[in-house]
Amino acid sequence: MPSTAIRRPQSIHHLLALIAMSASRPSRSPSPAQAPPVQQTPGPRAAALQKLYSDAVSHTLRTCSYSNFASSFPTPASHAPDAMKRLHTDFVEKLDRTCRLNFDQILRDRQVVASLNDLDRLVEDARKRKTAAEQAQDGQAAQPPLPYVFDCFVAGDNTYSLHSPHTLPASSLYLSHLGPLLSEKHDSLSSRLQTAQSENADLVDTVLQQRRDIERLVSQLETTIADIDAANGALHDMDALTEEAVALDMDLRTAG
Repeated sequence: MPSTAIRRPQSIHHLLALIAMSASRPSRSPSPAQAPPVQQTPGPRAAALQKLYSDAVSHTLRTCSYSNFASSFPTPASHAPDAMKRLHTDFVEKLDRTCRLNFDQILRDRQVVASLNDLDRLVEDARKRKTAAEQAQDGQAAQPPLPYVFDCFVAGDNTYSLHSPHTLPASSLYLSHLGPLLSEKHDSLSSRLQTAQSENADLVDTVLQQRRDIERLVSQLETTIADIDAANGALHDMDALTEEAVALDMDLRTAG
């Protein structure tokens, strides 16, 4: 009996190949209900994207006026203005056409319109389901649907997926995922805070010691200044005594 386990795709191209092979095999069980087809006509989001790009291209091309274009080629513009105008017109038209063709090609290659239309459909479907769930029956609010937990594991070359409902609130779910990260960040910040506090304490001790050294130096300087003032006072007294001695000596000589 062939294995029905799901092989793990190696790349997006491998995944597409597996999908194509699965689609080509005959079905052994009734197919599930298919999702409604996604229309290729641009929906609100796709139309808004196309309009935004078109407006951006138009605005950019408007800035490439003939005067700006001719200023880059002054000699041809002065000698052959008609040819330069035709060249400018052809250049702008070709640039506009190339930009829009490339953008349309990207939209087709990436299936942007289909994806945005599918997103519009999912959002509208979710809005309808929310409205239906909020409508109370017999005056009681409807319970929101239970979320599912998906546990994927790999055994050899096969990938298995199990899912089961749970009743955990959203806050518990995201806190359980953020808990290890927040704990790691908390430990890191606590370590950095302790290091900063220790460095700040060392800086405070250094500043206090420097203040004490400054106060001691100021006190020594004041003492030195006081000694100098005292020495100056003593010199003044000595000068007075010298003058008195000289005067007395002169008197004695005069009397003799």
